[in-house]
Amino acid sequence: MATIFAASLTWELIMPSVFDIVVHTPLWVWPLLIVVLWLGWSASRQRTVHPLRLAALPLVGLGMTIASAMQSTMPPLTLGGWLVGLLISLPIGRLVGRRRNATWQPDGRIRIDGGWFTLGFAVSIFAVRYALGVTFGIWPALATQPAWIAGAGAVGGAVAGVGLGWLSGLLARDRRWVGRMVLAGASLPLVICAGLAGVIAFDEPTPIQRLAAGDSLPGSDKWDWKTLPGVNRVTVRDGAPLVYRLYAGRPDRSVVLVHGSSGTGISMHRLALELQTAGATVYAINLRGHGGSGTVVGDSAYKDQLDDDLVEFVRAVGLDRPGIHRTLIGFSSGGGFVLRTASGSNAALFDAYLPISPYVAYDSPTSRPAAGGWASVALPRFVALSVLDGLGLPWFQNLAVVRFATDAKPSMNRTPAYSWRLQVGMHPPRTWRQEIAGISRPIIVAVGSNDELFRGDQFAPLFAELNPKIRVTVVPGLGHMDMISSDLAVSAVAGLWQKLVMAGRFDCKVRE
Repeated sequence: MATIFAASLTWELIMPSVFDIVVHTPLWVWPLLIVVLWLGWSASRQRTVHPLRLAALPLVGLGMTIASAMQSTMPPLTLGGWLVGLLISLPIGRLVGRRRNATWQPDGRIRIDGGWFTLGFAVSIFAVRYALGVTFGIWPALATQPAWIAGAGAVGGAVAGVGLGWLSGLLARDRRWVGRMVLAGASLPLVICAGLAGVIAFDEPTPIQRLAAGDSLPGSDKWDWKTLPGVNRVTVRDGAPLVYRLYAGRPDRSVVLVHGSSGTGISMHRLALELQTAGATVYAINLRGHGGSGTVVGDSAYKDQLDDDLVEFVRAVGLDRPGIHRTLIGFSSGGGFVLRTASGSNAALFDAYLPISPYVAYDSPTSRPAAGGWASVALPRFVALSVLDGLGLPWFQNLAVVRFATDAKPSMNRTPAYSWRLQVGMHPPRTWRQEIAGISRPIIVAVGSNDELFRGDQFAPLFAELNPKIRVTVVPGLGHMDMISSDLAVSAVAGLWQKLVMAGRFDCKVRE
């Protein structure tokens, strides 16, 4: 009886998860599965085909597994596991291929008996990709564990090896194809390198029309610009300047204010004044690559340089002295930088964090396609440079990978495009789920309900899932740029900052 009960309970626990998995599977997966099943079924009957048609499915398996390995959090480890799996499974696949009855025809085609190998192999490609996607989706922390990373690579390599071995077992019966297979194998690394080189060299982010929702400050024409402080500079380790504006307030309560993508600290003027009125000493900084900070517009020297800049800035302006409460507040991409800092090795640099309408990640449920029309990303170039970086080859990272929907040209007040290393350095890493889950400092996320660039209704559920200690405040009726320009928003943000200063830590409820 106990066994039956346990089995029933297990079934009840499993079924909801299976249902959720199916429901949340992208729709395009199911037509792909139908095509895969049809290809496998058609191969169950005797047929006469060109050898290249036989090669289609094994090459698809090869390409999919290599692409998956290159997108992992540790590409060298994944590729190592993939290679091991490939070498082990190649002989197995070759043995299966040689046992299949096949005869070459005078016209160069091959007559092959029907069988179920192709169906099994096709389903394996689909199943492995699907299973790994589901596993890492449910338990994202596994994507950072070396054993799982290497294991996933090995499974992918094994699938690819079986397919390539099977193909070689068939084609090796004709001497003409032996030489061709050897040449293809030797040429594969060159083809991959040429493909990467072509993508890196020619894949530029596409210029896009100006988007007012990301490129204008509502009501800024009525701001009192006479209150804008003058420009200050500090020099960091590479001799480059970092530009900032100082809004003097209480010396024991400081805020470092980070602007959004393409902008500068000037865009944060209205919010800085409100925080100053609330008692904060505000440092509105221009991140490297923006508004005279650094040496090159839209670029940094390496991907973690913004992190190092922040540490040096805090020290340079004396915020590392005892008795000062430090809060890091950032908007949009600057909000992503706040999340990056709060979850990274520099988390202790600040006492509290307040990201406003933050960019989390491209695969976050809070993201809209192309950031709601604000960003044009050269995705192939971005992936190619990420692969090289994962292999320890920081080459060509100065190339632009994202362009923003602004008509402005590079200037002191506008940065219309980012290099790979600047883009990566402003946001949480690919392991963002695990990183955010580990945030322990007091933090509140603020977002407008009508945000045009991000999905405002998804922030509370996401952070409740990842880290219940993170509070989310949704300001009703406000869009993206409203969050740093409207009276309602800046007043709300200033109030949240005061709560962070006075209350210290909050309960685990996520409030809207």
